[in-house]
Amino acid sequence: MVNRITICLSCFCASAISAVFWQKLPSTHSMALMIAILIISVTIIIFISTTKPAEHHAFPEVLLCWAVSGLLSGVLWVASVGHFYYAWQLPQGKIQQDVTISGRVVSGGCVFGTARVLEATYHYVVAIESVNRESTATFLDKGILSPLPKRVLTSTFNFKARLTHQRYEFPNDRKSEGLANKKIAYAQQETIGVRPQSVSPSQVKLNCLHNGDTFTAIVKLKPAYGTANPVGASRQQQLVSQFIHATGYIKSIEHDKTKHNHSVRYGLATTLQKLDLIHERWWRALLLGDKTGFTLGDWTLLQRTGTGHMFSISGMHLSLIAGVCLLFFNPVIFLLTHVTGLLGRAKYWLVRSASINYPATGRKNRELQTSKMFQTSAPIRASVLCVLIAACFCYALLSGSALPVVRALILVTMGCVLSLSRHAWRPVNVALTMLTLSLLLFPFSILSASFYLSIGAVLCIWFLVVVWGLHRAPWYVSLFKLQVALTVIMMPLTLIWFGNASFIAVVTNLIALPVISLLLPICLISLLVIHFVEFSFAQQITGMLMHYSDACLGYLLSLLNVLSQFSGSAINFYVSSDAALCLIVAFFIFLLPTWRYKAICVALLLLPSLSIFQKWLPTNESIWALHVFDAGQASAIAVTAGGRAMIIDSGAQFNGNAHTATKHLLPFLESRHISNIDVVVHTHSDNDHAGGALAIEQHALAKKATFYTPTLGCERGKRIRWQNLTINFLWPPNGNKEDNNAMSCVVKITSDSGSVLIPGDIEKTSEYALITREIMDGFSEGASMDTLASSTNLSADILIAPHHGSKTSSTNVFIEHVAPKAVIFTQGYENRWQFPAYVVAKRYERLGVTQYLTSYHGYINATFDKDSFHIDSQRGTLNNRWYLPGIAPRHLKD
Repeated sequence: MVNRITICLSCFCASAISAVFWQKLPSTHSMALMIAILIISVTIIIFISTTKPAEHHAFPEVLLCWAVSGLLSGVLWVASVGHFYYAWQLPQGKIQQDVTISGRVVSGGCVFGTARVLEATYHYVVAIESVNRESTATFLDKGILSPLPKRVLTSTFNFKARLTHQRYEFPNDRKSEGLANKKIAYAQQETIGVRPQSVSPSQVKLNCLHNGDTFTAIVKLKPAYGTANPVGASRQQQLVSQFIHATGYIKSIEHDKTKHNHSVRYGLATTLQKLDLIHERWWRALLLGDKTGFTLGDWTLLQRTGTGHMFSISGMHLSLIAGVCLLFFNPVIFLLTHVTGLLGRAKYWLVRSASINYPATGRKNRELQTSKMFQTSAPIRASVLCVLIAACFCYALLSGSALPVVRALILVTMGCVLSLSRHAWRPVNVALTMLTLSLLLFPFSILSASFYLSIGAVLCIWFLVVVWGLHRAPWYVSLFKLQVALTVIMMPLTLIWFGNASFIAVVTNLIALPVISLLLPICLISLLVIHFVEFSFAQQITGMLMHYSDACLGYLLSLLNVLSQFSGSAINFYVSSDAALCLIVAFFIFLLPTWRYKAICVALLLLPSLSIFQKWLPTNESIWALHVFDAGQASAIAVTAGGRAMIIDSGAQFNGNAHTATKHLLPFLESRHISNIDVVVHTHSDNDHAGGALAIEQHALAKKATFYTPTLGCERGKRIRWQNLTINFLWPPNGNKEDNNAMSCVVKITSDSGSVLIPGDIEKTSEYALITREIMDGFSEGASMDTLASSTNLSADILIAPHHGSKTSSTNVFIEHVAPKAVIFTQGYENRWQFPAYVVAKRYERLGVTQYLTSYHGYINATFDKDSFHIDSQRGTLNNRWYLPGIAPRHLKD
């Protein structure tokens, strides 16, 4: 029976996790067919189990039915949850419209008492409980809520949104309030607004919502969407993994309707703040799982030292709490057992002395009664384990019930239940049950890194304990071996998800793990005592312990800072997911006992990892590629040829962070093993084109790069040869001193296989000037009128739409002179300018030009080889996934 269930659970987990690679969800018809097959398989299993002898239960046909049942159950579970998620999407009529909602803050709220800064931005995850009548009618008209009864429409529905809130308001001043709303108009893009300088701090009303608060507010919403690039975190995937349906920002809150439901976690955070600890933000992360106070330097420290898991409440922390509980209850069990045993013996001797002449049958009854007396420790043990489960459950609630904590809680609960029932399961059965329950409770966690890192760490520990027999070795030897092996095994996973790994993680974890293991239970108990116990002496003692622990944590952080400064402490390195998985499997096989073909298997699995040496191998320089990144309402383009690259524009920068350049463009070039960036062109100095200039200039690949701007080297008539490509600068005129849209650099890249024209943000005037100059140059060279009708210098196979598709550009005559086969619009989803303009898109359509939009297609790649080129897109042929669908701009629909 156990083997059959093992097969079923294995197939369930495999098929559920395979949903990560699905291009689309199964249709309702195919799901109905799968349900029918599942019912047939289950019926066969029940029939054979009830009518056939036990030896028939292990027949291949029966095992096949178990496997089919598991596979179909996994597919149907994820598919049904996926369809349910998309059934609650934001209707078209409510995108970017003012909507009055009543909601409850699920996470992201303030967890400390009073605000310390005047300006801050919070990102709340809100469960929308009701909407105004107009919004409800719209939801009903679109069929979103049609399956629900009417009484539900005015109360609650399952819709989660991630809202941005600027934490300052201007009471009793409508003009100031309107100005503030304009200042936070980009809050949905996660940028922080700037408080008007004319408003004094005394005029600002500080307010923020806490977890559990219910409120009424006017918000603007749009679907859960994000940029799609081949390298870097996918915000859209992250939103789906958290079951968030929409994003947006809060325009105003009706504070008289806000109900503050402060939780115990909020009270503990307030108590923690009152202690005035030096490293308060670190304690909030360690004890309460709140990392909102972390700075960029803190995140960098955790990344370079590989200690991020220690300051995120995880299974390790819950295991420590369980261990402390067992250590505390062991003396209690010992005392109660021995006291009970002594009482039982005394009663036995009293009974024996009073009935010494009883017959033999009475003696047997007395012996049976005495043996039962000695079994009174079983209820005590059961009570202790129940208290242990309750303590771990409370800690999981306190930490926010994240996947790693719930996974550890499942393991602890299973261990206690098996211990009480006196059953012994094999580790593989425990692991499969844990994995199955995790997938049932968190089905979309398969899209997040925490699932693989958390589950992978547990499975690795079990594997290593069994293979190396670590349970028989001294604890310090086991700890050292486990830490080294885990660091090596988990490194490919961190490279897949984050593109970086820490080489000093072995040392830092060996140092930090004992310190955190000691401080965590002491400080958590101290915080609970300070918060709940009113006895002053106890509060003084625990407060002193907290301050001493704060000093110890400071020494630990100082040491981690020193270690992180070593060169090579961490690397940014990019390997394909296939190569990384092969590397993990190779390491596991290497740890297994020796067998005949073991070395051959390891060598074959290591072959994909040799791609890291690609940049030292000769390349085909006849092939080159254009890479247009999905940079939102910005432009970021790269051209690669022969292992080298040039960059044309680098995306936007917000609050000093050039996200596109640092998280997508440069990491992408590193993942392609580019050896040098030779040419960097910024078509003009606007933030949406040159926001990443400093980041590129400081990068190691661009040390020898030549930079061009409208006022520096970019001038009409200049021509350079680069990697067998010809780069022509067509605009601005010689001697230009202006750096604006009209004088944007116009760059044309040409080869025998095709050409690309990148005109920046030029508008009609510059387009006409370009055409006029081409015609004049043609006359001076004696060209015929037919030749002048389509200027050879402007013509290109692929055109990057001028000014993101603004109606001030892309004139008919300009498009006719360029005569592109494809046009690429670099624009953001639901941008306020509505790029590309409807008339512009229709203009290209009438001329038969294939159109690509970065907001819809994501990253776009055009590969030129020999005499042809082909175009791929991230949401099209490169990474088409059901949880990353493209959404076409509403204003382009007829």
